[in-house]
Amino acid sequence: MVFSVLAGLGLSVLAGCDLPGASRGKGSAPASGSASAKGTAKAGNTDWQKLDAHIMGHNVTVEVSPVIRKDEKTSIIALKLTRAKDDASIDDVNANSHSGNSNKLNISSYLGVPSIFRPGTGASGVKLLDLGSGRVWSATDGSGADNDGFLEVTPGEKTTSYLSFGKVDTDTVTVLVPMAGFTTVSVLEADAAKKTGIDLSTAQTVIDQYPRAATELAAPVAIERYTRTLDDSTSTQAGGKDITVTLASDVTFTPDSADLTPAADTQLQTVAGQLKQHPDGGTLTIVGHTDDIQDDAYNQTLSDKRANAVKDRLQQLTSLDKWKTSVSGKGESQPKVKDTTDQARATNRRVEITLTPIGGATPKDSNTTTTPSNGSGKLPDPQGPVAKGSEGVTLTSKSSSTSGEVTISLDYVTRTGGYLLGTVICTVKDGSTGAPLHPLLQDSQTFLANQRSEDGGALPTFLASDGLTLIAGGERIFPADYLDAYAEQHLPLTELRLLDHLKAGTTTICVTWPDPGGDTIILDHLEGKYSLKDTAYRLTDIPIKNS
Repeated sequence: MVFSVLAGLGLSVLAGCDLPGASRGKGSAPASGSASAKGTAKAGNTDWQKLDAHIMGHNVTVEVSPVIRKDEKTSIIALKLTRAKDDASIDDVNANSHSGNSNKLNISSYLGVPSIFRPGTGASGVKLLDLGSGRVWSATDGSGADNDGFLEVTPGEKTTSYLSFGKVDTDTVTVLVPMAGFTTVSVLEADAAKKTGIDLSTAQTVIDQYPRAATELAAPVAIERYTRTLDDSTSTQAGGKDITVTLASDVTFTPDSADLTPAADTQLQTVAGQLKQHPDGGTLTIVGHTDDIQDDAYNQTLSDKRANAVKDRLQQLTSLDKWKTSVSGKGESQPKVKDTTDQARATNRRVEITLTPIGGATPKDSNTTTTPSNGSGKLPDPQGPVAKGSEGVTLTSKSSSTSGEVTISLDYVTRTGGYLLGTVICTVKDGSTGAPLHPLLQDSQTFLANQRSEDGGALPTFLASDGLTLIAGGERIFPADYLDAYAEQHLPLTELRLLDHLKAGTTTICVTWPDPGGDTIILDHLEGKYSLKDTAYRLTDIPIKNS
């Protein structure tokens, strides 16, 4: 395809409040369109947007087209990917390289969805975000350069991936490109496709060459939030319609009883805070759960008593007059984790309190998705090195046979639509024998589960950067997530394919967080129950810039 030189070159990343990852330099686009280095596009604009990607140590330019509504059911977007002419060879970057002499970078290994839970085609890990309404679209299908669905490029080579989504019903969307960044593009009707340089017939033909579409992903789903208190006694998850607060029964109650402990009030203040954010009321469901140690009858009775004890104390802390409340116990019949280990049983001993507010889960008269604090907000002591986000911290990451020094930094995040968008930069020191990035970015507090402890959730998130949490108001705020209709589990809006052990180079880690408010944030990576040693760190004084 013919390329032309951009007008308006050399815009800085922060000019016009660019989104994280926007290109700092020059760009190109189809002759029939133009590309912007600014990272945003207004409704109706036919410009492509440019991102400077750092994909597992390799430098790739990504140009993102507008979204084209092909028909009432299908939308198309194109990504043009150009590997830098002077990009390092795969063997010089990847300690586990099997490239032979071809030096072909398989971009779809990083920008595609994890094939462990559905077929990965092209750059199908790209997400479309409507942050104003809190929704995300996942690709139903995608194209590679060949019939096998792969995007393989040598230095200086270009390739294109077309992606198919369901109907996108907004004027603009924010595009999350893994290991590249975020950019906003316009959404256009089919008759504007030629102005953007996209041939819809060609796009559909190459997409159909690998006919394994996940049509169940066509509809957008709610972007949700998940937080834990700093002592792990309470977790809160919220979607578009409801909010569920889970109380760890080992903290709430004395053993084998429904007697509340002194610590229970701190947990229940979280629920009271949520209720007060929704003065119009709604429905409130309180459900008790136990482990499987005692017999069914004992567990059923205990779960009933615990649920009622929570209700009784909650209505002493705040008014429930506008809430239609139901209370029940499930005994051991609905375990959160189907296992008999001590940790699994502790997870299953819980009380779940679900609020379904009139008008949805967004707090009334609030522009953020803040979770009310249930504690003093005192910052916990760091478990590892601490530095300002722009300065970064350096840690040694090890595998069984290789290692390397990794510097991790986060210059700023961008606030938009109740969310914070950030690109964490990981730079591996030249001369390393092979530094795995995943141990420095994962949530290692859960085992064989995702960050919500959903049973079986470990597979799609096994190589995810889901441990990059924010600390605010006594809560640990995890990357925003969504319920994937194919995986039937929650997946975080961050990287899912941190595969390689790197000997050099820079990698961009994209993260979307719920917005806790304020002017700065703190990023904290814990050394969890199942982590390697010396993987904890904290980045402070990270400025929040408004989009």
